[in-house]
Amino acid sequence: MDHSKKTVFRPALNFEGGALAKCLEQIAEQNRVLRIVRAALPASIAEHAEHCVISASRLVVYTDSSAWASQIRFFQQAILNKLQESGQQKIVKVQVKLYSPLPEFKASPAARLPSAETVQALLRQVDENSEDVLNRALAKLARTLSKRLEN
Repeated sequence: MDHSKKTVFRPALNFEGGALAKCLEQIAEQNRVLRIVRAALPASIAEHAEHCVISASRLVVYTDSSAWASQIRFFQQAILNKLQESGQQKIVKVQVKLYSPLPEFKASPAARLPSAETVQALLRQVDENSEDVLNRALAKLARTLSKRLEN
């Protein structure tokens, strides 16, 4: 009897159609084009060309501010010439766009609990045995707040 286990998971690159492989190829191509674009720009401006995407006959260059976008637009013809030299014959237009970086994650502030006196006043006002749904909910809230204040 063969007790060897077959692996259940396959590497992501082995999936049918090679979707991940296609994505990796596209990213590699975008990085190659970005290096060409940066080579066409002065060093001070090149570092602000963040990403490139080829869309049909258009190259979209992404940057982080409008000031750098206008500088990159000024070198549009130099970028096109450099791309033509590298064999990217299908690109005839360069478009520069701004991207907005992801906002920083801000932790939500800790919950502000009412004072012990407020919780005690709540507990005195509610009737836990009441048939009123709102009264029972308020009693449950008061008990929970009381426990939180003890911790």
